[in-house]
Amino acid sequence: MNKKRVTKILTGFRLDPRLKTLAVEAAGQENRSLSNYIENLIRQDVEARGLLLPAANWKK
Repeated sequence: MNKKRVTKILTGFRLDPRLKTLAVEAAGQENRSLSNYIENLIRQDVEARGLLLPAANWKK
């Protein structure tokens, strides 16, 4: 049985406009949306801290 990934919307997220501009540019360089770029940054950080198994081991 395939489990569908659930996307949740984060509200109330504050980001310095200058930082947002740079993040949008970096996301574009990786052909990602800003939200996907931020999600991946968070995932990499929590994996590096040992709080989450590497994405390769995730079951979809």
